[in-house]
Amino acid sequence: MSTKWMRFMLCLLLLAAASGCGLGSENGGSSNGGQGLTFSVKVGDSEMAGSSARLLNEAYVVGNSIIELFRKSGVVTFSADGTSILEVNKVSLGEDMNWEIQVNGKKVQELNTTLEPGSAITMSAGPAGTGKMFQPVIITVNGGSEQPELTHSHVLSFMQDMSVKGLLKNSGMVRLAEDNRTVLTVMDYTPLSSEEWRLKVNDKGLLGNGVDMKLSPQDKLEISLVLK
Repeated sequence: MSTKWMRFMLCLLLLAAASGCGLGSENGGSSNGGQGLTFSVKVGDSEMAGSSARLLNEAYVVGNSIIELFRKSGVVTFSADGTSILEVNKVSLGEDMNWEIQVNGKKVQELNTTLEPGSAITMSAGPAGTGKMFQPVIITVNGGSEQPELTHSHVLSFMQDMSVKGLLKNSGMVRLAEDNRTVLTVMDYTPLSSEEWRLKVNDKGLLGNGVDMKLSPQDKLEISLVLK
């Protein structure tokens, strides 16, 4: 093969490589511009966003509205008629509370608002009525690796002299034994013989008469399904 012919073939290869790089940049690039979206879920002093920011970024496409992104990512669950928010990152609120949406520090009421790349989204729980004091307590079910679908948090309003036992009974998620001390079922799940429910308040385990412990606003009660 002549030197001239080899040079010609080399030029063709270089042109093809350059063309391929150009096509990859133009057509093969990701349409996901969500890198940089930030997401916070605030319940009083508690941050409950977990890994939901990653889900939003994975689902985001430039031009998405707030409601499109929330539905596509699954981070937010809406009522059947789409008019109200039922859950945010598996956190639900009591009937006397609601969610407020802020984008880049400004309150947003129109869910069809378009989200720009790099937007900072904050979901804040608060009282449904104006001028009311917000004193939440949080009850969390942790299904762990055995029953992850049970994992969920419910926010209720603090009441004077509220105890762990009172919160369990008022949560609507827990059934206690006749002694009002032993948790039998949570969200209709009965532990297997190798499992049991364990209680923590603010990450500290409860034993014995712990269910009589008085709670304060912002306390977090966790019910975890664990192996014996």
